[in-house]
This record gives sequence, C-alpha cells and structure tokens, in this order.
Amino acid sequence: MANRLISNIVSDFGGRVVHVASTGILLLVLTRALGPESYGLLALALSIFSFSRFLSESGLPWAAARYIAADNDDASERAVAAVVESWILVVVASVIVAVALAIGAEFIATLVGEAGLGGLLLVGSAYVLFYTLYRYNRGILQGYEAITATAKLHAIKGLLTLLFVTVAVLLWRTPTAAIVGYVLAFGIATLLGHWMVWQVSGLERSSITRDSDVRLNILRYNVPLSVTRLSAEVDGHLDVILVGALTNPTQVAFYTIGKQISQFTRVPAASIGFALSPSYGAETAEGRTEAATSVYQESLSKTLTLYVPVCVGLFVVADPAIVTVFGEGYAGGVLVVQVLSLFVLFEALENISGPALDYLGRARSRAVLKAITSIANVVLNVLLIPRFGAVGAAIATVITYGTYAILSVGIVSTELPFDVRAVGRSFATATAISVGMAAVVHALLGVVSGLGGLVIAIGASGVVWLVACHAFDLINVGRVADQLRG
Repeated sequence: MANRLISNIVSDFGGRVVHVASTGILLLVLTRALGPESYGLLALALSIFSFSRFLSESGLPWAAARYIAADNDDASERAVAAVVESWILVVVASVIVAVALAIGAEFIATLVGEAGLGGLLLVGSAYVLFYTLYRYNRGILQGYEAITATAKLHAIKGLLTLLFVTVAVLLWRTPTAAIVGYVLAFGIATLLGHWMVWQVSGLERSSITRDSDVRLNILRYNVPLSVTRLSAEVDGHLDVILVGALTNPTQVAFYTIGKQISQFTRVPAASIGFALSPSYGAETAEGRTEAATSVYQESLSKTLTLYVPVCVGLFVVADPAIVTVFGEGYAGGVLVVQVLSLFVLFEALENISGPALDYLGRARSRAVLKAITSIANVVLNVLLIPRFGAVGAAIATVITYGTYAILSVGIVSTELPFDVRAVGRSFATATAISVGMAAVVHALLGVVSGLGGLVIAIGASGVVWLVACHAFDLINVGRVADQLRG
C-alpha cells in the first residue's frame, strides 16, 4: 500500500509541477502585457467565472467520486452508474449557468461597477461551461484512484492554457483575448478528460444504465459538499470581487498576485491530499483505521516540515521579488504577499485535511465549519477593504482561513487519532530550520541585488533546508530521489 500511495503522490505532484510552472509563466506574460489595471480587470472577471462555476458543479464530482471509491472494487456497475448519473447532472447544471451568465453579463458588470466587465463575462460563459466539465473529469478520475491519468490531464490543461492565452494576448493585448485563449484550452482539455474517464471507468465495456438510487445518494451527499464548495468560493473568489467593487482593478491586481503565489506553493500539499484522500475512506471502510492514521500523521508532519520554511521564506523575499519579477507598477502588492505568506501554511494544512474529511464521511462537519468561517471572511472583508484595500482582504483571509484549517485538522484527529506530540516536534524543528533559512536569505540579499541575487538567495535557502531536514531525519533525501527516478 505504501508504495502505491507514494507513487500516486509523485504522479500527482509531477502533473501539478507542470501546471504550476505553466501558470507561473502565464502570470508573468499577463501582468507584463496587460499592466496592473487591465490585468486587474481580467482577474476580476476570472473570479466571477470561478464563483459562477460553483453553481454549475457544486459538489457533484466529489460526491460521485466518494461513491466510486467505495463501490469500485465490489460493485463496478454501481460505480459506472455514479459516473453516468453525475455526468448528466453536471452537464445540465453547467449549461444552465453558462446561459444565465451570458444573459446577465451587463447586469453583473453594472452591479460590480466596472463597465468593461460586460463583454468579458459574455465570452466567459463558455469558460464556465468547459472548466466545470474539466474539473468534473478530474474528480471522477480521482474517485477511481487513477492519479496518473488525472495528473496528465492537469499538466496538459496547464500547457494548453499557457499556449492559447499567451498567443492570444501577445496578438491583441486585451483581457478579452486572454479569455478566448482560456476557453479554447479548457474545451480541448474537457474532450481529453471525457476520453480518459471513458477508458478508466470501463464505460466502453459496460452497459450504460441509469440508477435512481445512485443518483439520490449523490444528490444527498452533494448537499454538505456544496456548502463546503460555496464557502471555498467565498474565500477564494468573493474576496477578489469585493476588492474590485470596493476599490479598483489595480488593487485587484495586487491581491490576485498574492493569491496566485500561494497557489504556486500549494502544489506538494495539494498532491498529498488529492492522492491520499480516497485511501482514507477505503482503509477505514475495511476497518484498517490504524493504517489510515499512520498515513495522515506522516503527511501532516511532512507538510509542516515543508511549509513552515516556505511561509517564512516568502515573507522575507517578497519585498525584492515582487518588484524584480513583475515590475515597479506592482510594488503596492508587496505587503499583500507578506500577509498572505501565513495563508500558505494554513492552505497546506487544509489541502491534506479537507479532502480527507470528505472521504471519512465527515463532509457535514467540514461544511458547517467552512460556512461559519466564510461568513466571517465576508464580514471582515467588508470592514477592512474600504480602509486597507487589498491588504485588508489579505488580513481577513489569513484570520478566517487559519481558523478553518486548524479546526479541520482537529476534526480529522477525531477520526484518525494521530500522535499530537510527534507532530508538534516536527513543527518546532521546522520553525528552527526556518529561522536559519531566513538569516541566510536576509544576509545574501544584503550583498547581492537584482534577479541574480534573488535566485542565489532562494537557492541557498533550499540547500540549507535540505541539509537540515536530512540532519534532523525529517526527510529521507535518498528515498525521495529514488521515488522521483521512478
């Protein structure tokens, strides 16, 4: 089991690395080609698309994935029925939402107070349709534990997005051109994903039948998942919309850059959570709670070992990095990134704990917690954004998401009672290593400036981290290298 889980993590990590590298390059292209104001307008539109996408997918892919993971071994026909029933539900919902967005584009633009949004939202209705179906395919593949397939799909989608959006923006240099590029990339990725699901699920070998019981089970479990998804959209995108409505597109650009950087750093934790969460449900269903607990404790310790230094390092390098990489026009985003550096750690904790709760049957508990913290997030955003702009939104995110992440770990501990002292020792050691890394980075940045100095400082801190982790036996470097070699 251990080798299979590690292989799944490595596969998903590889796909995410390709995707995040593509997204990082694309971020540079968009910020440089469009400038702060136009990029902020594009980011505002993308957040509205993502918020709309919740209505078209809610929690359906993950509800179906949960039943697929439970039924795949002993009742493959029920798993196939879950694919068919969930696909019909998602297609109908996504078409309705896409049409509604196209019709209401001008109304939404007027409501937000940005006249330039209307045309972007009209074109973006296709974005919502295709991205919903793409994410549905990834959810179903995860349910079948086809982690290699979903990793390939994720990587290909990232490369297609980089290609089409870059070409479109360099030719026309408008936010509308960028959205057209996104639509083309997502459309192709959706078709590829459908083919992968067809192959993995065995639909080409099975009789495709409807099952009302399966459909009702999916809809029933979709309710708490939908609450969680809605809360996630509030945390992930409503804050961007509020920044746009209460300030201006330039502040949106500053805040979006901070959130994007956090997305880049989340890759390892997201891979761990995505690859391992189906196994928690499968192991506990078979009565092997100790094995599931051991896996979760190890993933939690390793996540702290990695992300505490990342959090500290991001805070230290934010000042020179933002201006050096994105340009002087984005200097106002430095403080936003520094505040959100703590969000990186909290997001990592949630990435390994939140999905686990869904597969452990605690989706309702997660939904209630997420709903409460998301409502608090909205309230804090409304209070802080008018006074502090994007920085206020960052503060609200850190406070509320941090509360949610820590309590999520606590809920998991009631199902998988891990050794808190062992995890605490990992946290303390990681904090000590982080102090040493920060000292090295600060010293080097004081001697060498510019992009070269930034690269040298980050590289040196990485070496310090690896040596310290090996010295304290936090990570077996040799074993990791063997796994990465295949």
